[in-house]
Amino acid sequence: MSDAHGNKVGRLVDVIVSTDTPHPIVMALTVRIPHKHTINVPWTQVGGLGKKITLKVGRDEVQPYDVQERDVHLVSDVLDGQVIDVNGKMMRRVNDVQLSTVHDACRLIGVNVGVRGVLRRFGMEAIANRTRVRIERNYISWDVVDVPHSGLAVVKLKVPKHQIDTFHAADVADIIEELNETDALYLINALSEEDAADILKETSPERQVSLIEGMKTERVVAILGEMSPDDTADVLGDLPTDRAKAILDQMAPDESENIRSLLNYPKDSAGGIMTNEFIAVSADLTVQQATEEIRSGAADVETVYYLYMTTTEGALVGAVSLRELLLARPEEKLVAFMHTDLVSVNEKDGQRDVAKKMAKYNLLALPVVDDKNVLKGIVTVDDALDVVLPAAWKKRVSRKRVKNQTGRISRSSNFFI
Repeated sequence: MSDAHGNKVGRLVDVIVSTDTPHPIVMALTVRIPHKHTINVPWTQVGGLGKKITLKVGRDEVQPYDVQERDVHLVSDVLDGQVIDVNGKMMRRVNDVQLSTVHDACRLIGVNVGVRGVLRRFGMEAIANRTRVRIERNYISWDVVDVPHSGLAVVKLKVPKHQIDTFHAADVADIIEELNETDALYLINALSEEDAADILKETSPERQVSLIEGMKTERVVAILGEMSPDDTADVLGDLPTDRAKAILDQMAPDESENIRSLLNYPKDSAGGIMTNEFIAVSADLTVQQATEEIRSGAADVETVYYLYMTTTEGALVGAVSLRELLLARPEEKLVAFMHTDLVSVNEKDGQRDVAKKMAKYNLLALPVVDDKNVLKGIVTVDDALDVVLPAAWKKRVSRKRVKNQTGRISRSSNFFI
């Protein structure tokens, strides 16, 4: 950069824009001058942007610009930041910015998240122009980009905020996986407890641990309270012992008791992937009475595929599907049409045996019993799929795995007896 008299001033290192308008106006250029100092040169004293930048005044006549609250530094605040690509449901890196001069003003038009932006940034766009390979520009207009004043390093989109709420939890989890720990924690804390629980279940065990370790215990307890006991046990099983115990101690007694019982099962057993949330009733109930039981209990159960019949001691004696229940007469008793030749597994059976049985008999859920045939829980089809799907098909490491490091608890630990 040179002044009006041809004297060298310094090197351009940043551009300051005001975000008071949809397409921000360039207010100043940050220039590095000798002795590693910087000065903000107001745009009114700049002759324009190009390969060579010349000031309208002499270097001693520059009146430094005072940065305002709504100003953004394009290099330090935006470049290399992340934007949420709503269409692709993923994070995209800002590789370049697009500026346009209209009359005497220079405005920020948008950001480039494509390969061409990288080439242009390093002065190699001519390569893209000469090659026959098509390289998309991938510009995102700035009028849908939120200014990064929230403390979150990610550049967010304003318009699709409501659309992000409609993302599948797995898609949001993918985005969180790409963020650094600070930004991931900021995003998860901005969500409701119910949404945070759905998304946390879909993240990798490593990310789950880092997120929970960064939250207050009260917040963790509230989020885990929205999960099923088996998912909660999976999350706690990867945490350091002291942290997991502190969380369990703040949960409601009945809730923590359920989770403690699940954590005591070996990691590779049926008990290790079952949930102890299910609906069981007496076989002497009528269809109408059973339906009322489902209505009152279904809100606290993650999935209801089958209704199970048990004795007063809890022994499994029968089951009916919801379809059969809906087609039966209201006054008919369950004992009259329930299935008694049930397929079940012992709580100590291996997980692969569970998956094979579910596949063989086309079951959506499989009851898990102890040595006395007492119903202890059920394995649902989604958890069975985690066991049999090839690792290459999985988006993350199975939540059922065990942390073997010292100081961590797992499904095979007796810590929670």
